[in-house]
Amino acid sequence: MRRIILNLILSAAMLFPATLWASNLDELNLVTEFYPPYNYEEDGQIKGISVDILLRALKKTGSSLTRSDIELMQWSKGYDLALNSPGTLLFATTCTEDREDLFKWAGPISPTKISLVAKKGSGVGIDNLGDIAAKDYKIGVVKDDVAHQILKKRGVPESCLEIRAFPGLNFMELYKGEIDAWAYEENVAMWISGVYGFDSSGFDPVYTLQKGELFYAFHKDTPDSAVKALQEALDQVKESGRYEQILNKYR
Repeated sequence: MRRIILNLILSAAMLFPATLWASNLDELNLVTEFYPPYNYEEDGQIKGISVDILLRALKKTGSSLTRSDIELMQWSKGYDLALNSPGTLLFATTCTEDREDLFKWAGPISPTKISLVAKKGSGVGIDNLGDIAAKDYKIGVVKDDVAHQILKKRGVPESCLEIRAFPGLNFMELYKGEIDAWAYEENVAMWISGVYGFDSSGFDPVYTLQKGELFYAFHKDTPDSAVKALQEALDQVKESGRYEQILNKYR
């Protein structure tokens, strides 16, 4: 009898951390944006690489959160929530030096490349960021997006930036020739061109701003146990081979 009781105590002790982690994760507000193929809405359903990976990882933690718990909104609003509203998880978020201490992180989800994209045959040429002001180029950016933050930090004048709330607005302005280039994640920019019915071969990256990785960004006050639980579950998803299957699904 003593051995049975001891085993029950040990089993409960082993299960308690996982239960606690799942509980912490269940309290999160999951926030994302239209950023295909990583996260987007199609036919009324939120989907994408980062969505599928997150749901698979949450399932491994025992969390009860589902796809219906994910809220899609404009990037600047989601970014503000992740900064200022405890319990927010924002994705997919590029981890940069300036952002690193603003959030807690789990990942990475995927490599990312932030570029200046122009219409093929437009004649736009950028050898360095000084060319933007020197050639009086207009660059489209999404408010508070990583490309917007990079250009501001590197001294590109505000007068050269056309700031919009949604990436689709930037794309249409690029297509119509109202801006010279669009500063955005390269893969996402090309994907969005397809969403609008255009061939991505009609657009070219003309300058690389930064290479990095996409992560899940937690509000700074999120318990470390919750961050650790999601990180460990993400690692298990990758080790299982399911991660590659999800990536291949969107290629």
